[in-house]
Amino acid sequence: MNCLKNICLVVLLIETFDSCTEIYNPNINSDTKALIVEGIITNEAGPYTIRLTEAVTFSSDSIIDSKNVLGAKLTITDNENHTFKLTEPKAGYYVTPESFTTKVGNSYKLHITTKDGSKYESNEETLLPPQTYDSIRVIIATEGYLDNNQLKNVEGADIFVDLFKSISKSDVVPTCRFVNRLTVQYDFMEAIYDKTGKKTGEDHHVGWRTFNLNGIENITEKNAATSSPTIKNHLIGFMPFPAVNYGILMDFPTPLIYYLRVNQYTINNDSYRFYKGANAQLSASGKIFDPITTQLQGNLKCVSNSSKIILGLFEVSSVKQHAFVVDWTNWSKILFIRKAPVVDIPANTDLKNPKVYPIWWDHI
Repeated sequence: MNCLKNICLVVLLIETFDSCTEIYNPNINSDTKALIVEGIITNEAGPYTIRLTEAVTFSSDSIIDSKNVLGAKLTITDNENHTFKLTEPKAGYYVTPESFTTKVGNSYKLHITTKDGSKYESNEETLLPPQTYDSIRVIIATEGYLDNNQLKNVEGADIFVDLFKSISKSDVVPTCRFVNRLTVQYDFMEAIYDKTGKKTGEDHHVGWRTFNLNGIENITEKNAATSSPTIKNHLIGFMPFPAVNYGILMDFPTPLIYYLRVNQYTINNDSYRFYKGANAQLSASGKIFDPITTQLQGNLKCVSNSSKIILGLFEVSSVKQHAFVVDWTNWSKILFIRKAPVVDIPANTDLKNPKVYPIWWDHI
C-alpha cells in the first residue's frame, strides 16, 4: 500500500512539473554596446589612471573582446567643490592632473562625456581610513594542483591574517580587499661554450618570476552588527613550495626565496558589492541559482540616456602596502614569515649580467 502511494505521488509530481514547463526564448539585443570603466584612486600619491573601453557587440566579427574609447572628456569632483580634468596621453587611458590629491574622509565622483555626447557618472564614493592587519602567520598545508591533467596534492603554505582587534563593537567595521603578488627567486647555472662549441665552464645567474597569489578577489566578509569586529584566520592565499609549480624546471634542486607583496585596500560598500558579485560569478558552478552577468552591478550610470549600458567600477579605496619573506627549507621543515621592505620588482633578470644579484633583493 505504501509503495502504491509513493508511485502515485511520483506520477503526480511529474504531471505537475510537466504542465508548468514553458519554453523561454530570451530577447537578446546582440548589437547593444557597453562602456567599460576601470579605475581606482587611493590615499597614495597619484597620478591615477582611468581606462575606458567599449565591449564588442555579440554580432561582431572582431576577435578582441573590447576596444579603447578615445576622445572622451573625464573629470573628477570632490565634496569640497573642486573639479579636476583628466588628460588622455594614451588612447583610452585618462590620467589625473598633478594638482589632484586625495584626502581620507573626502568623497569623489567620476564624470564621463563620450564623443557622441553621452554623459555618465559614478556614485559619490568616500575614501575611508586605511586599515592594517594585526598579525600574520604561515602554516604548512597542501592543495590540489593540476599536473598533466591529473590533480595532485602539493605541499605549501597557507597565509593567514588577523584583523580589526582595536575596533570596538560600536564602530563601523571596515571591509578589506587583499591583492597579493609572490615573487620567487632562484639560482641557476648557464653553460659557457667556446667558438668550437666546446663547453668551457658555467656562469651563475639569478632568475625570478612573479605571480598573483589569488584567482578571485580576496575580500573580508561583512560582520553582523551584533558580532565581534575582530576577524581571525582570514586566508589571504596559498603558496606552493616546489619550483615546478612556478614553471621553474632545474636539473638540480635549487633553493628558492619567496618574496610576498600584499596590498591591503579598505573598500567602501559599492566596491564590496562589486567584488562580492564578481567572485560569485567566477565561482559559479552551473546551478539554477548561480548569478548571471547582468547581476554584476558597478557604481556608474548613464545620466543622459538610462537605456545605455555602462559596466565596471570607479573604485575609491585607501591602501596599506606590506612585504614579507617566507622562509622555508625542505630538509628542516621549518617555516616562518618575516617583514621585509616594500620594493618594486623588475620584470626579470638580465642574463647578460651574470653573477649580479638584483639590487632590490639586497634590501631584504
